[in-house]
Amino acid sequence: MISGDRQMRIIGTVLDGCMQRHKVIASNLANIETPGYKRLEVRFEEQLAAAVENGDDRELDEVEFAPRPSEGLPVRPDGNNVDFGTELGEMSKNTLLYSTFAQLAASRIRQYREAMGESS
Repeated sequence: MISGDRQMRIIGTVLDGCMQRHKVIASNLANIETPGYKRLEVRFEEQLAAAVENGDDRELDEVEFAPRPSEGLPVRPDGNNVDFGTELGEMSKNTLLYSTFAQLAASRIRQYREAMGESS
């Protein structure tokens, strides 16, 4: 991480959250046939938005990516509440978010390289 660059810290936090979310979605898919398994999710955007709004960079380090049970979902007779279509949709959204922020990170690094007179 580029020291002192708030934008890169925010980008890094989003990338970390997306990576954790991807692992949880993959786990949900792996357990789609496990009786009694309850879907988990990673939600960090609200906490990240609050940290950005407050302007306290220390709060960026405190954004949590802990998986939490999803609530209010229909449960199948075997007690499992994972839906294949929902997981694929969430994975697609998460992949798009990750790709967008990875491109932002690459662009920011390119800007630093240009400022230092380095070529890509």
